[in-house]
Amino acid sequence: MQTTSSRRLFVGFSLKKSQIEQISTLQHRVKLFLNNDAKTINNTNLHMTLGFLGPVDPTRYASVIDAIGLMPKSIFNQQLDTLALWQSAQLICLKGQASEPLLAMAQSLTSIAKHHNLFISQHQYTPHISLFRHVSMTDLPILGCMTNLQLTPTHLHLYQSINCSEQINYSVLKSWPLLHKK
Repeated sequence: MQTTSSRRLFVGFSLKKSQIEQISTLQHRVKLFLNNDAKTINNTNLHMTLGFLGPVDPTRYASVIDAIGLMPKSIFNQQLDTLALWQSAQLICLKGQASEPLLAMAQSLTSIAKHHNLFISQHQYTPHISLFRHVSMTDLPILGCMTNLQLTPTHLHLYQSINCSEQINYSVLKSWPLLHKK
């Protein structure tokens, strides 16, 4: 349960303008095949997710930030090349196989979540960019277009998810540079 003083947090990576444009083009093509209630993720909210932490109360907030600051944050390359429908989450995303440095960061974030009694996903980590919410379909339409994004982020971000009437907005609360592995 989220109290008014807690923050709904997740960790991820921002996209370059050219990648956002490429995703936007893909969204326009896919939208034609979706149910009317499906919501397109706004360009300003597009990101590649590392992990969702859920509601974090003020007593744990500083400790969570410190722990993320201490975890290894290596520069990596990540390919996202598969359009996927996650029925249980009612989500369409662009996903890929996690690179080793990215997988190591995801495992570190899971350890931080366990230590702070935060949300821990029951699913294996899959790097992804959410494209649509509230998708109520049983199969993903077969499309003639595919997108292959090659990501090389420079920073890890702590985001806050804020519900504003019928829209969700993500704001960056803190950023850490990714470093070359020593």
